[in-house]
Amino acid sequence: MPKASDTLWDLAIAEVEKRENADNDGKPAEVWEKSLLFMGNKNGGKTTIILRCLEREETPKPTLALEYTFGRRTRRHNTPKDIAHFWELGGGTSLLELIRVPITSHNIGSFAVVLVLDLSKPHELWTTAEKLLQVTRNHVNKVLTKLEKTNPEVATEIKQRMWNNLQRDHPDYELIDPFPIPMVIVGSKYDIFHEFESEMRKIISKTLRFVSHYYGASLVFTSKSEALLLKARVLINHLAFGYDKSKSLSVDHNKPLFIPAGLDSLSQIGPPPASESDIGKMRANTPLELWKKVFEKTFPPKSICDLQDTKDPAQDLQYAEYEVDVMRAQKNQTKAEDSIFCSEDDNSLYFTYSGKANVLEVKELNYQVNIASQTPWYESLTQMKMPWTWKSDPRSHVSIIQNLNLKVQSGQMLAIIGSTAGGKTSVLDVITCRDHGGKIKSGEIMINNKPSTPQLVKKCIAHVRQDDRLLPHLTVRETLLFVAKLRLPKFFSDSQRKKRVEDVIAELRLRQCANTRVGNEYLRGISGGERRRVSIGVQLLWNPGILILDEPTSGLDSFTAHNLVITLSRLAKGNRLVLLSLHQPRSDIFQLFDLVLLMTSGVTVYSGTARDMVQYFTELGYPCPRYSNPADFYVDLTSIDKQTAEKEMESRKRADTLANLFLEKVKDFDDFLWKVTEGDNVATTFRKQRSHSNSEEAIDMPHHSSDQLPGVLKQFTVLLSRQVSNDFRDLSTLLIHGFEALLMSLLIGFLYYGHGKNRLSIRDTTALLYMIGALIPFTVILDVIAKCHSERAMLYHDLEDGMYSVSPYFFAKILGELPEHCAFVIIYGVPIYWLANLIPEPEHFLLNLLAVWLAVYSARTMALWVAALLPTLQLSAFFGNVLFTSFYLSGGFVISLENLWTVPFWFSKISFLRWNFQSMMQIQFNDLTYEMTVGNMTFKIPGKLVTRALDLDSHPLYVSYLVLIGIVCSFLLLYYLSLRFIKQKSTQDW
Repeated sequence: MPKASDTLWDLAIAEVEKRENADNDGKPAEVWEKSLLFMGNKNGGKTTIILRCLEREETPKPTLALEYTFGRRTRRHNTPKDIAHFWELGGGTSLLELIRVPITSHNIGSFAVVLVLDLSKPHELWTTAEKLLQVTRNHVNKVLTKLEKTNPEVATEIKQRMWNNLQRDHPDYELIDPFPIPMVIVGSKYDIFHEFESEMRKIISKTLRFVSHYYGASLVFTSKSEALLLKARVLINHLAFGYDKSKSLSVDHNKPLFIPAGLDSLSQIGPPPASESDIGKMRANTPLELWKKVFEKTFPPKSICDLQDTKDPAQDLQYAEYEVDVMRAQKNQTKAEDSIFCSEDDNSLYFTYSGKANVLEVKELNYQVNIASQTPWYESLTQMKMPWTWKSDPRSHVSIIQNLNLKVQSGQMLAIIGSTAGGKTSVLDVITCRDHGGKIKSGEIMINNKPSTPQLVKKCIAHVRQDDRLLPHLTVRETLLFVAKLRLPKFFSDSQRKKRVEDVIAELRLRQCANTRVGNEYLRGISGGERRRVSIGVQLLWNPGILILDEPTSGLDSFTAHNLVITLSRLAKGNRLVLLSLHQPRSDIFQLFDLVLLMTSGVTVYSGTARDMVQYFTELGYPCPRYSNPADFYVDLTSIDKQTAEKEMESRKRADTLANLFLEKVKDFDDFLWKVTEGDNVATTFRKQRSHSNSEEAIDMPHHSSDQLPGVLKQFTVLLSRQVSNDFRDLSTLLIHGFEALLMSLLIGFLYYGHGKNRLSIRDTTALLYMIGALIPFTVILDVIAKCHSERAMLYHDLEDGMYSVSPYFFAKILGELPEHCAFVIIYGVPIYWLANLIPEPEHFLLNLLAVWLAVYSARTMALWVAALLPTLQLSAFFGNVLFTSFYLSGGFVISLENLWTVPFWFSKISFLRWNFQSMMQIQFNDLTYEMTVGNMTFKIPGKLVTRALDLDSHPLYVSYLVLIGIVCSFLLLYYLSLRFIKQKSTQDW
């Protein structure tokens, strides 16, 4: 209760505190947060209305697409500010798909729409309002439907809220259809509208009154005048900040309309502005449809082409900027002149196959694999299996492909899809005659009506493997250029080879990375998709008619995979036959295929056009669900589920049934492809594609002949250049090896440094000489083995493809690594010699350096042989370590040669460490005399007695060099024979 002594000021303060504390029963004030979407005619004044509502003095700018701003208001002192989110949709009705962006299930309960209609354009009023409201209503209904599943109470409350504007006893309660969320219809540019004839204003006003009343919306007319803008602000601020809405009413069509929601009625609006006879002739199902026909009779809507908005906003005149428009025009002209970097969706052909059309047929193919033969021999040994038992187990014979039939022609792309272990890769291996460890039990493979042979395959089929095997330190252009020099016929000039490379780069869209290194997992280079395209380019260079790819999209993201398959589709249109295997391609990739072969556990479930696969399975009772990827759905349908025995039996039975049904349906077709009707022929599609490709402007390439490949000398020079380029680009590895040699030399040298004119003792000199020859070769062995195994897979594929023969590669490898070897020995051998104060004469120094050079090179050649002999890095490193340790122990220093028993004694005969130690001992000791003091007596001991005591004088010095040279040559011969007769498979290829 107020006190008698309280002043008027005290009473006011108490009243304010009372109101603030009374809110929410003492709880903190809740923040009001609403969202509004402004939409309507283009240039209708939406931005001006928003700025006035937010009391911003800014110059309105054209809205490009969907713009956002917000406003904040305080309801009372010391309370949080309410927030209103304002969204503005630009472009009139051209950007309807953006309406779904601001309206979500999280804000649907606090969302409202402001529809701004340009009164000065009556011919566009109904069309604009109808399109915008229809799209908005459909999206709101979808959101509410989704909300009903998660929060049905809130969804029901939102739907009921719009009916609260009308009382139950309102005469129009059953005749209207309120919009699902609050809405205000704003008629803008009233100043222009006011100049219309009275009858036109009456029709427009009555129609908008009906529309707003039918949708349960408020209606207000406004213009740039502050008085009219203030009325619009009242209704909009009511939706945005909860301000009280005005209860005033203005329904006179000669004045600006102002009708809050729920205050109008059909009786006040009256009938549609037309005669009763005209209304009787109009057939309408709803009142809204009737009003539409009456309105459009007076104001016919503009044609669709007139209302169609510019798709590119940059071309819209309202966004014109002279400098920017000039630059865009120059850019567009450049694009027109050079389309190499255009979108991957274009079908332009830069590189076509000009040979005869190819046909690949597989008839009744049954293929069996001996699983035991697929197991590497070293794994069989680790399992304690004897060699004579490796292939004798009858259970190891597994049928991989059963009754396979397919026929594909040039101009078509066939995709083999299916789950893992479905036989996809085996099909490709059998076609390319790389079915190692398997056997064709029956059937045949025909290429252009000729039985498939390895020689025929090499002439017309290019096989791109799943893993990319490229030299990492070469650029994309260099990689392709080296291949062009090896694979293209010898009558090609250098300019023609370079042109071929540029054509392939253009066709595969590789110009942007042509001068970038390829890279690998350790060296950053081109992306995974670009690397895969380079692998395709390596095969594409010799212009094959048939291109086979094993899972080319593996390891790529979906966007990159899609672009890659677009490239393959374009290559197929260039008169090529493209055959590839994939697991489960996404839907847009699936649509690019001409033909699809669906396999599971080696049997064919479907073979035919990709576009007909859904219809085929639908007829069998397996329709693809809506919005599902057909490839995913049908691969899952035919996969064998091995979680439990029951599921495996059920899924296998279903797969066998589908396979038998397909075999029954295509048994009478020559091309073994299912068709919608028997009259259809897939070859028709091929002829259309062929004619289309021929009509394109394409580069015509002469057909490649394997009989005219470059000779052995040319292959040697190209491989040597490639070897040197790749090795010397790897500067980090070269620097590490050089630093390693220098560091070891300095460590050993400084250990024996500081004797000045006094020579080292006999024992110290002997230890130093053996260490010089035995320490560094071990590191060389490990480095060489690791490097060879990193190149092993690429070498295997190149030899399989017939890119070059073993001999030129062998000599290029040996000569290409000589500069690195010489630099390595010099960096290691020179400092250690002078720091240890060995004999300074040039002759002794050079002979010592030559002995070290031969010893280290012996270790290098031994490592080359071991790397080529054994299939894995671990086995090669183990065997190399065993050999080196044997040579080390039998070298004459750890134990005297005369004390070795028979086996290690004969081993010392081929130990390069023994002959290197013997040569250096003779160089340092034979011409010297050592003085030894015992008490007061001094003895002179000739150096030859030292070598004789260690049994290192049995042969002259030159014999040691000859033996070292012989050891080097022997290891080189073994290395060549290993390359020649042992397949250089990598670990992944076993």
